[in-house]
Amino acid sequence: MFFLGALLPGVRHHATAVDDIARFIIGADIILFLIVVVTMFVFVYKYNKKRHPHAVSIHGNVALETLWTAIPVVLVLFMFYLGWTGYIQTRVVPKTAMDVKVLARQWSWSFQYANGKQSDTLFVPQGRPIKCLLSSVDVIHGFYVPAFREKQDVIPGRVRYLMLYPENLGNYEITCSQYCGLDHALMMTRLIVLPKDKFDKWLKGGLSKEEISEASMGTR
Repeated sequence: MFFLGALLPGVRHHATAVDDIARFIIGADIILFLIVVVTMFVFVYKYNKKRHPHAVSIHGNVALETLWTAIPVVLVLFMFYLGWTGYIQTRVVPKTAMDVKVLARQWSWSFQYANGKQSDTLFVPQGRPIKCLLSSVDVIHGFYVPAFREKQDVIPGRVRYLMLYPENLGNYEITCSQYCGLDHALMMTRLIVLPKDKFDKWLKGGLSKEEISEASMGTR
């Protein structure tokens, strides 16, 4: 249950929280499964026909029934709490957030910045919250950044948003998570996190491909 983080390396505290929730749920499932299976074998051995040739009527046990009702309720409420706190992290917009318009179409992504610059790759400065304003010109798409553990459906006629917190330099995959037609599988691009000074230079049109590659060391 601890291999999830290795498969999708997290890049911020939200990603870590998502991994922790997944580990907790999987761990709880395994423990409950073992309790049920072990109890079943104990009962099969202890109450088999050779040991108890005559069936005996068993009445309810209030304490036991209360326990097996209370424990699942507490587990579900705790899982909900963990999920809710993780979800809230993606909805709160800090005052320092930078807006980037994200336009989805069959089968590509495009990004527009406040100064009018457009790109088919999402460039962002390290350490600054990014508010992605998502819209679609045709069908429903899904803006998904696996390394950040964040996804948001992109719906025609509506503008939705998703918060990204690029803490680490790197080159990360962006995919479409909703089947959107023939070339859905090819609807991919990159999220490139640059140092602030390099991003500012790129935004003004003065950063070469070689400089971008060097600045985003730590490519995944």
